[in-house]
Amino acid sequence: MVSEVLKAVVPATDGGPGIVNILMDLGPACTSNAGTFRDALRLITQKLPGGGHHHHHHHNSGGAIPLKEGGIARLIHFFAAVGARSKDGSSNTNSNNNNDASLSSAFVGVLMNDTTDWNKADQTSPSDWNLDVVSQVLTDFSLSLHWPLVARSFDFPEFKIRDTRHLELLLALYSKASGSNNRGGSLLPLEPIAGVGDWRNKEGQLTLLRALLIVPPSVYKFLLEEGDERKDAAAALVQVDGTSGGGGGTSSSSLLQPSSSSCPNPGGFASLKVLERLLSLSDEPKLHQSAREVLGMGLQSCPEIILCALVRLQLSNAVAAAPETPPQQLALIRARANAGMPLKGELMRELIPLFFSPNPKWVAKNPMGAIRRLWEISPNTVVAACVEAFKVLPTAEERAEIVAFQCNLLRKSLPNADNGALQQVVSGSKDADFAYTLACYMSDNGLLDFTNWLSERTNNLGKAAVALQTIVFLKFTHNKAKLRKTASGDGDSIKLVLSWENLACMLRMLTMVDNETMNQVIPNTDTTLGSQGKIILERCLQMYPNIATLTNSTGNNNASSTPSQPDEIEEAANSYFQRIYASEESAREVVEMLKRFKTSGSSRENDIFACMIHNLFDEYRFFSKYPEKELRITGILFGLLIKEQLVSSITLGIALRYVLEALRKPPNQSPQSGKMFRFGMFALEQFKERLHEWPQYCSHIVQIGHLREGYAALVGEIETAMDDNQSAGSVSTAPTAPTGASGITESSVGSVLGGEISVPSSSMGGFGGGTTEGVGSAPLGGLGKIDLPPPKPKKAVFGPGLGRAVNAPAELNENQNEAPPEQILDRIHFIMNNLSISNCAEKANDLRDILERRYFPWLGNFFVVKRISTQPNFHTMYLCFIDSLGEYGKGLIDAIIASVYVNVGKLLRSQKITTSTSERSLLKNLGSWLGQITLARNRPILQIMLDCKELLFQGYETGMLIAVTPFVAKILEGAKNSTVFRPPNPWLMGLMGVFRALYNVDDLKMNIKFEVEVLCKNLNLKLEDIPLSNADLSKRVPPVKEKNPDFNLKSQSAAA
Repeated sequence: MVSEVLKAVVPATDGGPGIVNILMDLGPACTSNAGTFRDALRLITQKLPGGGHHHHHHHNSGGAIPLKEGGIARLIHFFAAVGARSKDGSSNTNSNNNNDASLSSAFVGVLMNDTTDWNKADQTSPSDWNLDVVSQVLTDFSLSLHWPLVARSFDFPEFKIRDTRHLELLLALYSKASGSNNRGGSLLPLEPIAGVGDWRNKEGQLTLLRALLIVPPSVYKFLLEEGDERKDAAAALVQVDGTSGGGGGTSSSSLLQPSSSSCPNPGGFASLKVLERLLSLSDEPKLHQSAREVLGMGLQSCPEIILCALVRLQLSNAVAAAPETPPQQLALIRARANAGMPLKGELMRELIPLFFSPNPKWVAKNPMGAIRRLWEISPNTVVAACVEAFKVLPTAEERAEIVAFQCNLLRKSLPNADNGALQQVVSGSKDADFAYTLACYMSDNGLLDFTNWLSERTNNLGKAAVALQTIVFLKFTHNKAKLRKTASGDGDSIKLVLSWENLACMLRMLTMVDNETMNQVIPNTDTTLGSQGKIILERCLQMYPNIATLTNSTGNNNASSTPSQPDEIEEAANSYFQRIYASEESAREVVEMLKRFKTSGSSRENDIFACMIHNLFDEYRFFSKYPEKELRITGILFGLLIKEQLVSSITLGIALRYVLEALRKPPNQSPQSGKMFRFGMFALEQFKERLHEWPQYCSHIVQIGHLREGYAALVGEIETAMDDNQSAGSVSTAPTAPTGASGITESSVGSVLGGEISVPSSSMGGFGGGTTEGVGSAPLGGLGKIDLPPPKPKKAVFGPGLGRAVNAPAELNENQNEAPPEQILDRIHFIMNNLSISNCAEKANDLRDILERRYFPWLGNFFVVKRISTQPNFHTMYLCFIDSLGEYGKGLIDAIIASVYVNVGKLLRSQKITTSTSERSLLKNLGSWLGQITLARNRPILQIMLDCKELLFQGYETGMLIAVTPFVAKILEGAKNSTVFRPPNPWLMGLMGVFRALYNVDDLKMNIKFEVEVLCKNLNLKLEDIPLSNADLSKRVPPVKEKNPDFNLKSQSAAA
């Protein structure tokens, strides 16, 4: 009921400024005693238009003065002002209060044009205004008026609080007047001055709120609501020694300034009404700076309250905006939620580092109380704030530092944090970097089991997501790993970017992820999880040879798996190598010894094993310089490691890749190349009997040209193994394919080897890795033997998977489109023949008048065949014409695009497309138009209609690049004017990556390269800046370059 009354507009008949001006004319003498003052008021109300009042539910009786709420509000304001000015006989403020100077001059003076003639009031002896008499007479009104409405009626144009003395007198007069002589006065209520509806005099409202916040609670006590508001206010209550926080050197733009006026009445900021009103006032351009200063004052003296109240304010708005809220109410709630948004953002940017960073520029009095209260309000906000403070730090070291600080802060602030809140923070964060950094710190300090955390995370987010997050985290931190016990922390706390123990957990997890997951392509890249995981593992094995010990251990990181002294291990490993090179026979003995070392459980022997494997892999780059005897021994040793399953998972993938790379080196090209080839042959000889486990790998070996020519018997042996494998029916369950200790199957080799040597993928895109021989390709129901042909290189075909445009049924042709009657046809030809840029609108109107929409398929085809495909110089004009058709022409655009796709398909299927320049010219023109009417207008080219990337790949495989490259390049040219598809759009950059890979293919014709260069220039890209897509190209069937229109062979030898 009260708020309804308050919402009523303050009446215009409140006496206006006239009431004050007449009082000044009468002078201080009118307040000499109560009777005189009452007479003066009666006189004033008669003089004023409308009697200085409005109709009210109380009736005036006898000699009652007919003044109502609006008039009383003006009187209280006026007498408080003259009283404040008369305190010391000057127009200055009360010098006893430190806050006054900044309040009255800096804050109030600028805000308002004061229309009151204060000089007139000052001409008389100021002390003659008798405020005791005034307050006594005002009590006459205590029962007849609605006092909250008096408070609301302070919203008149001349209202402002000039200083704290002015406020004190205003509060005293209001309190006295609102209570009868025998009952206590009424406190100025918050609802009318800060709660309901906007004040018209916003400047005046701001001066009042600021003054209330800088007087102590003994002058004005904010009545906070039971519960949340009181809890927020209590967040700042802590006894301190009275010293203010540090941070005097803050920048001038910061809200956190050492201020001459601290905030003696912080409870006011806990009132959501006050906070919301201050934020709302900050949206007024001329008040923004002043409102900012008020909140800055609160930020400096009671940041705990501001933090909790701000968050609760946002949450209360979010809760209020429930789905069932009526639309009008919803709009109001949204407006409230958006009030003061720039200032809210600025406050949070100051508050987050203040509480959640180790080196704040200001010191909060009670950070733990604030965190405790904030957690009670919203745990998610605590998590988000931790992440926000974490994300702004650039280096891994600083990030490790801040999570240590935050972890300890939460442990000190929250009861039972170790079992509750910390788990919620480390699991509840959507920021993977933060989650991993915090989990590493907690694991290093005994607060979390890292392996369990990773598996829980996998259950929640899925294998692929966690594998990717782990790879990304390690990419930036793997080179900073240290052993836990070598870390120095403050006190008991260990602060490491990454410990060996946690690194080992992550690598172990990556090696255990199934192959199907690791074959998945990382979004927006042309690389798989497996290939990236392999790179990380290789780097880690090179940097930390002993890490394999920790990675292979199954228990949680116990002390026994910590490495021995590195120097002593290195010496032992080297001594075994010397023994091998002294006598070739002992290579097998050393392998037996390594088998024992790997499984012995002795930390020292585990370390020697890891060190020897690491050193052998690390030496690979120098094998081409080895003498013959040492080369042979090394090859045998390398092959035996694979044969005896001493390397497994990702490490096995690396070993197999090294052998394949060596075999690919031509034996007679140079001495170095010959040595690498012989190393490969020595190694292969040792593990030949395991080759049947990896058909994909075999298919790579048998495709090596010089191996087929010089070692036909070996190639035949491998092909036989592949045939046996095929006819066994089920690869994955073949008894001859042990998966025991190695835990590796055919497709995991594919995933580990990554893009470089994986088998050409089918047109579905190599998501599962492998063709017919992949795991899981076995026939259902055990049909026994099936005679599948051995996996010969895949035959290149142009067409499948390119989209409906290329593979549409042949009967979809233009003859099916209904043509308009003859006389309309003539008029259409006339319009088209006379079309120019200047008359597009006029001709569009002509067409609109004569042609029904049902003829659009015919007109679309006419446009494409007769105009667009043959007249590239007029494309702009035709686009202008179509745009001029407006709503009427929308169906025509669809008809034109459909016809473009039909005609593109015909041209791409044409036998003459690689030999006929005229057909290629038509195709290029259609590409240019397609780019302009789709990409340039932010409209996608759907893969289901035309798969541009696959078109380039199949063009490469089948000698069609000469036609396909200019066509796709012209389409992409349309992206230069697009807001969506221009670089760095991932779809476009993926295609540009293919173009760059094609550009680098040996012997490619210059005119095809030229198309790529022109496209780069048009898109403002440098060819060398485009990410390469060689991995994708290497999966395709290599083209035969002889008699291929895409290639110029320099000589016959280049073909090999």
